[in-house]
Amino acid sequence: MSTNRSEKIKVIFYGVGAIGSEVARFGLTRPWLEAVGAVDTDPAKIGHDLGEVLNLGQKLGVEVSGDPAVLFKRVKADVVVLTTGSFLPAIYDQLEMAARAGLNIVTSAEELAFPTLQSAKLAEQLDGLAKDNGITIKGTGINPGFVMDSLIVYLATASADVSHVWSRRIVDCSRRRKQLQQTVGAGLSVDQFKAALGKKIFGHVGLMESAALVADGVGMIPDRIAQSVEPVVAETSVESEHVKVKPGEVSGMRQIARCFRDGRECVSLEVLFYVGALEPKDQILIKGMTDIDVTIKDGIAGDQATVAILINAIAPTLAAKPGLLVPTGKSISEIPWRCSVDLGY
Repeated sequence: MSTNRSEKIKVIFYGVGAIGSEVARFGLTRPWLEAVGAVDTDPAKIGHDLGEVLNLGQKLGVEVSGDPAVLFKRVKADVVVLTTGSFLPAIYDQLEMAARAGLNIVTSAEELAFPTLQSAKLAEQLDGLAKDNGITIKGTGINPGFVMDSLIVYLATASADVSHVWSRRIVDCSRRRKQLQQTVGAGLSVDQFKAALGKKIFGHVGLMESAALVADGVGMIPDRIAQSVEPVVAETSVESEHVKVKPGEVSGMRQIARCFRDGRECVSLEVLFYVGALEPKDQILIKGMTDIDVTIKDGIAGDQATVAILINAIAPTLAAKPGLLVPTGKSISEIPWRCSVDLGY
Protein backbone atom coordinates (compact mmCIF):
# COMPACT_ATOMS: atom_id res chain seq x y z
CA MET A 1 0.00 0.00 0.00
CA SER A 2 1.24 3.49 -0.77
CA THR A 3 0.33 6.91 0.53
CA ASN A 4 0.70 10.41 -0.91
CA ARG A 5 1.67 11.90 2.43
CA SER A 6 5.16 13.37 2.55
CA GLU A 7 5.51 12.39 6.22
CA LYS A 8 5.01 9.03 7.84
CA ILE A 9 1.68 8.30 9.49
CA LYS A 10 2.18 8.21 13.25
CA VAL A 11 0.36 5.31 14.90
CA ILE A 12 -0.45 4.21 18.44
CA PHE A 13 -1.20 0.50 18.81
CA TYR A 14 -3.89 0.13 21.48
CA GLY A 15 -3.83 -3.52 22.55
CA VAL A 16 -0.84 -5.74 21.85
CA GLY A 17 -2.36 -9.13 22.57
CA ALA A 18 -2.55 -12.02 20.12
CA ILE A 19 -4.03 -10.07 17.19
CA GLY A 20 -2.76 -6.64 18.20
CA SER A 21 0.82 -7.88 18.27
CA GLU A 22 0.52 -9.31 14.75
CA VAL A 23 -1.00 -6.04 13.55
CA ALA A 24 1.87 -4.07 15.08
CA ARG A 25 4.52 -6.39 13.61
CA PHE A 26 3.05 -6.05 10.14
CA GLY A 27 2.54 -2.31 10.51
CA LEU A 28 6.19 -1.83 11.38
CA THR A 29 7.14 -3.29 7.98
CA ARG A 30 5.24 -0.53 6.15
CA PRO A 31 7.64 2.29 5.15
CA TRP A 32 4.89 4.92 5.42
CA LEU A 33 4.04 4.10 9.05
CA GLU A 34 5.78 5.07 12.28
CA ALA A 35 4.89 3.56 15.66
CA VAL A 36 4.94 6.32 18.28
CA GLY A 37 3.06 4.61 21.12
CA ALA A 38 1.51 1.43 22.44
CA VAL A 39 -1.06 0.65 25.14
CA ASP A 40 -1.89 -2.56 26.99
CA THR A 41 -3.31 -3.66 30.33
CA ASP A 42 -0.92 -6.59 30.84
CA PRO A 43 1.50 -5.77 33.69
CA ALA A 44 4.10 -8.00 32.01
CA LYS A 45 4.13 -5.65 29.01
CA ILE A 46 3.68 -2.23 30.58
CA GLY A 47 6.94 -0.31 30.83
CA HIS A 48 8.72 -2.54 28.33
CA ASP A 49 9.91 -1.53 24.88
CA LEU A 50 7.47 -2.44 22.12
CA GLY A 51 10.22 -4.19 20.18
CA GLU A 52 10.81 -6.51 23.13
CA VAL A 53 7.08 -7.17 23.59
CA LEU A 54 6.79 -8.07 19.91
CA ASN A 55 9.92 -10.27 20.08
CA LEU A 56 11.61 -8.33 17.29
CA GLY A 57 15.07 -8.78 18.72
CA GLN A 58 15.60 -5.01 18.92
CA LYS A 59 14.32 -2.00 20.80
CA LEU A 60 12.14 0.56 19.04
CA GLY A 61 12.30 3.35 21.60
CA VAL A 62 8.54 3.02 22.15
CA GLU A 63 7.44 2.03 25.64
CA VAL A 64 4.18 0.16 26.22
CA SER A 65 1.97 2.32 28.42
CA GLY A 66 -0.74 1.30 30.83
CA ASP A 67 -2.26 4.79 30.91
CA PRO A 68 -3.72 5.82 27.53
CA ALA A 69 -4.88 9.22 28.80
CA VAL A 70 -1.32 10.21 29.68
CA LEU A 71 0.06 8.74 26.46
CA PHE A 72 -2.45 10.59 24.27
CA LYS A 73 -1.42 13.90 25.86
CA ARG A 74 2.30 13.19 25.65
CA VAL A 75 2.60 11.74 22.15
CA LYS A 76 1.66 13.34 18.84
CA ALA A 77 -0.07 10.75 16.68
CA ASP A 78 -2.40 10.58 13.70
CA VAL A 79 -4.30 7.39 14.41
CA VAL A 80 -4.95 4.69 16.99
CA VAL A 81 -5.25 1.06 15.88
CA LEU A 82 -7.47 -0.46 18.57
CA THR A 83 -7.73 -4.24 19.03
CA THR A 84 -8.96 -4.60 22.60
CA GLY A 85 -12.50 -5.96 22.33
CA SER A 86 -15.48 -6.96 20.23
CA PHE A 87 -18.42 -5.02 21.64
CA LEU A 88 -19.07 -1.28 21.52
CA PRO A 89 -20.31 -0.94 25.12
CA ALA A 90 -17.12 -2.63 26.40
CA ILE A 91 -14.71 -0.38 24.51
CA TYR A 92 -16.73 2.84 24.31
CA ASP A 93 -14.63 4.60 26.96
CA GLN A 94 -11.43 3.72 25.07
CA LEU A 95 -12.87 5.06 21.82
CA GLU A 96 -14.18 8.20 23.51
CA MET A 97 -10.80 8.95 25.11
CA ALA A 98 -8.98 8.65 21.78
CA ALA A 99 -11.60 10.71 19.96
CA ARG A 100 -11.48 13.53 22.51
CA ALA A 101 -7.69 13.55 22.10
CA GLY A 102 -8.21 14.23 18.38
CA LEU A 103 -6.99 10.82 17.26
CA ASN A 104 -8.47 8.95 14.31
CA ILE A 105 -9.29 5.31 15.05
CA VAL A 106 -9.20 2.04 13.14
CA THR A 107 -10.60 -0.86 15.15
CA SER A 108 -11.18 -4.59 14.78
CA ALA A 109 -14.17 -4.53 17.16
CA GLU A 110 -16.73 -6.76 15.44
CA GLU A 111 -19.79 -4.82 16.59
CA LEU A 112 -18.38 -1.69 14.91
CA ALA A 113 -19.03 -3.34 11.52
CA PHE A 114 -22.63 -2.17 11.93
CA PRO A 115 -22.85 -0.54 15.36
CA THR A 116 -26.41 0.77 15.04
CA LEU A 117 -27.78 -2.80 14.96
CA GLN A 118 -27.33 -3.56 18.67
CA SER A 119 -25.89 -0.36 20.16
CA ALA A 120 -27.57 2.44 18.23
CA LYS A 121 -27.51 5.05 21.01
CA LEU A 122 -23.80 4.59 21.73
CA ALA A 123 -23.01 4.55 18.01
CA GLU A 124 -24.82 7.84 17.47
CA GLN A 125 -23.03 9.40 20.44
CA LEU A 126 -19.69 8.22 19.07
CA ASP A 127 -20.49 9.54 15.60
CA GLY A 128 -21.29 12.96 17.05
CA LEU A 129 -18.13 12.91 19.16
CA ALA A 130 -16.03 12.07 16.11
CA LYS A 131 -17.53 14.90 14.08
CA ASP A 132 -17.14 17.38 16.94
CA ASN A 133 -13.45 16.52 17.20
CA GLY A 134 -12.81 16.34 13.45
CA ILE A 135 -11.73 12.70 13.46
CA THR A 136 -12.81 9.47 11.76
CA ILE A 137 -13.52 6.11 13.40
CA LYS A 138 -13.74 2.99 11.26
CA GLY A 139 -14.52 -0.60 12.20
CA THR A 140 -13.07 -3.23 9.89
CA GLY A 141 -11.61 -6.73 9.72
CA ILE A 142 -11.88 -9.92 7.71
CA ASN A 143 -15.20 -11.24 9.05
CA PRO A 144 -17.00 -9.03 9.76
CA GLY A 145 -15.49 -6.34 7.58
CA PHE A 146 -14.67 -8.00 4.30
CA VAL A 147 -15.35 -11.54 3.11
CA MET A 148 -19.04 -11.82 4.10
CA ASP A 149 -20.04 -8.18 3.71
CA SER A 150 -17.83 -5.58 1.98
CA LEU A 151 -16.75 -8.06 -0.70
CA ILE A 152 -20.37 -9.04 -1.32
CA VAL A 153 -21.48 -5.40 -1.57
CA TYR A 154 -18.69 -4.72 -4.07
CA LEU A 155 -19.52 -7.79 -6.16
CA ALA A 156 -23.17 -6.75 -6.21
CA THR A 157 -22.26 -3.53 -8.04
CA ALA A 158 -21.91 -5.73 -11.15
CA SER A 159 -25.59 -6.66 -10.85
CA ALA A 160 -28.86 -4.83 -10.24
CA ASP A 161 -32.27 -5.51 -8.69
CA VAL A 162 -30.67 -7.91 -6.20
CA SER A 163 -33.33 -10.20 -4.74
CA HIS A 164 -31.29 -12.50 -2.52
CA VAL A 165 -27.76 -12.91 -1.15
CA TRP A 166 -26.39 -16.18 0.24
CA SER A 167 -22.91 -16.77 1.62
CA ARG A 168 -21.17 -19.59 3.48
CA ARG A 169 -17.76 -19.60 5.15
CA ILE A 170 -16.26 -22.97 6.11
CA VAL A 171 -13.18 -22.85 8.35
CA ASP A 172 -11.07 -25.73 9.63
CA CYS A 173 -10.41 -24.51 13.16
CA SER A 174 -7.52 -26.95 13.62
CA ARG A 175 -5.49 -24.50 11.52
CA ARG A 176 -6.43 -21.51 13.64
CA ARG A 177 -5.37 -20.19 17.02
CA LYS A 178 -6.48 -21.71 20.31
CA GLN A 179 -8.81 -18.84 21.18
CA LEU A 180 -10.97 -19.43 18.11
CA GLN A 181 -11.25 -23.14 18.86
CA GLN A 182 -12.46 -22.27 22.34
CA THR A 183 -15.02 -19.71 21.18
CA VAL A 184 -16.67 -22.22 18.81
CA GLY A 185 -16.94 -24.86 21.55
CA ALA A 186 -14.48 -27.47 20.29
CA GLY A 187 -14.15 -30.26 22.87
CA LEU A 188 -17.35 -29.45 24.80
CA SER A 189 -20.26 -31.79 25.29
CA VAL A 190 -23.49 -30.82 23.55
CA ASP A 191 -25.01 -29.80 26.92
CA GLN A 192 -21.98 -27.63 27.73
CA PHE A 193 -22.25 -26.01 24.30
CA LYS A 194 -25.90 -25.13 24.81
CA ALA A 195 -25.16 -23.78 28.29
CA ALA A 196 -22.45 -21.51 26.85
CA LEU A 197 -24.76 -19.89 24.28
CA GLY A 198 -25.37 -16.24 25.03
CA LYS A 199 -22.06 -15.68 26.74
CA LYS A 200 -20.12 -12.81 25.23
CA ILE A 201 -16.97 -14.89 24.79
CA PHE A 202 -18.74 -17.66 22.89
CA GLY A 203 -19.65 -18.02 19.21
CA HIS A 204 -18.83 -15.97 16.14
CA VAL A 205 -19.28 -12.28 16.90
CA GLY A 206 -20.45 -9.96 14.15
CA LEU A 207 -22.38 -12.24 11.78
CA MET A 208 -25.61 -10.30 12.21
CA GLU A 209 -23.67 -7.07 11.67
CA SER A 210 -22.35 -8.52 8.40
CA ALA A 211 -25.89 -9.43 7.35
CA ALA A 212 -27.09 -5.90 8.10
CA LEU A 213 -24.17 -4.42 6.17
CA VAL A 214 -24.96 -6.60 3.14
CA ALA A 215 -28.66 -5.77 3.22
CA ASP A 216 -27.95 -2.06 3.46
CA GLY A 217 -25.26 -2.20 0.77
CA VAL A 218 -27.46 -3.89 -1.83
CA GLY A 219 -30.56 -1.86 -0.99
CA MET A 220 -32.69 -4.54 0.69
CA ILE A 221 -33.46 -2.86 4.01
CA PRO A 222 -34.66 -5.54 6.46
CA ASP A 223 -37.32 -5.24 9.13
CA ARG A 224 -35.95 -8.23 11.07
CA ILE A 225 -32.61 -10.02 11.50
CA ALA A 226 -32.53 -13.43 13.16
CA GLN A 227 -29.67 -15.69 14.15
CA SER A 228 -29.36 -19.37 14.96
CA VAL A 229 -26.43 -21.23 16.53
CA GLU A 230 -26.02 -24.99 16.80
CA PRO A 231 -23.16 -27.39 17.53
CA VAL A 232 -21.33 -29.46 14.94
CA VAL A 233 -21.01 -32.90 16.55
CA ALA A 234 -18.00 -35.06 15.65
CA GLU A 235 -18.76 -38.45 14.12
CA THR A 236 -15.13 -39.60 14.44
CA SER A 237 -12.20 -38.53 16.60
CA VAL A 238 -10.57 -35.30 15.44
CA GLU A 239 -7.86 -33.21 16.99
CA SER A 240 -5.71 -30.14 16.67
CA GLU A 241 -2.65 -28.86 18.49
CA HIS A 242 -4.92 -27.53 21.23
CA VAL A 243 -7.88 -29.91 21.54
CA LYS A 244 -8.90 -33.54 21.11
CA VAL A 245 -12.53 -34.20 20.19
CA LYS A 246 -14.15 -37.60 20.70
CA PRO A 247 -17.12 -38.92 18.71
CA GLY A 248 -20.29 -37.34 20.08
CA GLU A 249 -18.47 -34.24 21.36
CA VAL A 250 -18.66 -30.80 19.81
CA SER A 251 -16.05 -30.06 17.14
CA GLY A 252 -17.33 -26.56 16.43
CA MET A 253 -20.41 -24.61 15.45
CA ARG A 254 -22.82 -23.69 12.69
CA GLN A 255 -24.17 -20.16 12.88
CA ILE A 256 -26.61 -18.49 10.49
CA ALA A 257 -27.75 -14.85 10.30
CA ARG A 258 -30.78 -14.11 8.14
CA CYS A 259 -32.37 -10.82 7.09
CA PHE A 260 -36.10 -10.65 6.39
CA ARG A 261 -38.05 -8.02 4.51
CA ASP A 262 -41.85 -8.16 4.53
CA GLY A 263 -41.60 -11.73 5.84
CA ARG A 264 -39.29 -12.90 3.04
CA GLU A 265 -35.62 -13.84 3.47
CA CYS A 266 -33.32 -11.54 1.53
CA VAL A 267 -29.90 -12.31 3.06
CA SER A 268 -28.53 -15.54 4.52
CA LEU A 269 -24.99 -15.78 5.91
CA GLU A 270 -23.71 -19.07 7.31
CA VAL A 271 -20.44 -19.86 9.07
CA LEU A 272 -19.24 -23.40 9.76
CA PHE A 273 -16.26 -23.27 12.13
CA TYR A 274 -15.11 -26.67 13.37
CA VAL A 275 -12.04 -28.82 13.91
CA GLY A 276 -11.48 -31.11 10.95
CA ALA A 277 -13.70 -29.25 8.49
CA LEU A 278 -13.33 -30.65 4.99
CA GLU A 279 -12.83 -28.36 1.99
CA PRO A 280 -12.61 -24.97 3.71
CA LYS A 281 -13.90 -22.24 1.41
CA ASP A 282 -15.78 -18.99 1.10
CA GLN A 283 -18.88 -19.03 -1.09
CA ILE A 284 -21.03 -16.15 -2.33
CA LEU A 285 -24.17 -16.30 -4.45
CA ILE A 286 -25.94 -13.10 -5.47
CA LYS A 287 -29.28 -13.36 -7.25
CA GLY A 288 -30.21 -10.38 -9.39
CA MET A 289 -30.28 -9.04 -12.92
CA THR A 290 -26.87 -10.69 -13.24
CA ASP A 291 -26.36 -13.71 -10.99
CA ILE A 292 -22.90 -13.82 -9.38
CA ASP A 293 -21.46 -17.07 -8.02
CA VAL A 294 -18.02 -16.91 -6.39
CA THR A 295 -16.06 -19.56 -4.49
CA ILE A 296 -12.69 -18.87 -2.86
CA LYS A 297 -10.90 -22.19 -2.46
CA ASP A 298 -9.51 -22.78 1.05
CA GLY A 299 -11.10 -19.49 2.15
CA ILE A 300 -9.37 -16.25 3.01
CA ALA A 301 -6.95 -16.72 5.91
CA GLY A 302 -8.65 -15.02 8.84
CA ASP A 303 -5.89 -13.80 11.14
CA GLN A 304 -3.44 -12.81 8.40
CA ALA A 305 -6.12 -11.00 6.43
CA THR A 306 -7.33 -9.10 9.49
CA VAL A 307 -3.80 -7.83 10.08
CA ALA A 308 -3.51 -6.57 6.51
CA ILE A 309 -6.98 -5.03 6.46
CA LEU A 310 -6.44 -3.04 9.66
CA ILE A 311 -3.15 -1.57 8.48
CA ASN A 312 -4.39 -0.93 4.93
CA ALA A 313 -7.45 0.87 6.33
CA ILE A 314 -5.35 3.55 8.02
CA ALA A 315 -4.69 5.90 5.09
CA PRO A 316 -8.27 5.77 3.71
CA THR A 317 -9.62 6.45 7.19
CA LEU A 318 -7.43 9.53 7.53
CA ALA A 319 -8.68 10.75 4.14
CA ALA A 320 -12.38 10.23 4.95
CA LYS A 321 -14.83 12.76 6.35
CA PRO A 322 -15.14 12.86 10.15
CA GLY A 323 -17.61 10.46 11.73
CA LEU A 324 -18.19 6.82 12.54
CA LEU A 325 -17.84 4.63 9.44
CA VAL A 326 -18.78 1.02 8.67
CA PRO A 327 -16.32 -1.14 6.66
CA THR A 328 -17.80 -0.10 3.30
CA GLY A 329 -16.88 3.50 4.12
CA LYS A 330 -20.44 4.63 4.71
CA SER A 331 -21.16 6.93 7.65
CA ILE A 332 -23.68 5.64 10.19
CA SER A 333 -25.52 8.96 9.72
CA GLU A 334 -26.33 7.66 6.23
CA ILE A 335 -27.92 4.52 7.74
CA PRO A 336 -31.12 5.78 9.41
CA TRP A 337 -33.02 2.48 9.44
CA ARG A 338 -33.43 0.19 12.44
CA CYS A 339 -34.89 -3.32 12.70
CA SER A 340 -35.72 -5.98 15.27
CA VAL A 341 -32.94 -8.38 16.28
CA ASP A 342 -33.29 -12.01 17.38
CA LEU A 343 -30.03 -13.31 18.83
CA GLY A 344 -31.23 -16.91 18.80
CA TYR A 345 -30.53 -17.64 22.47
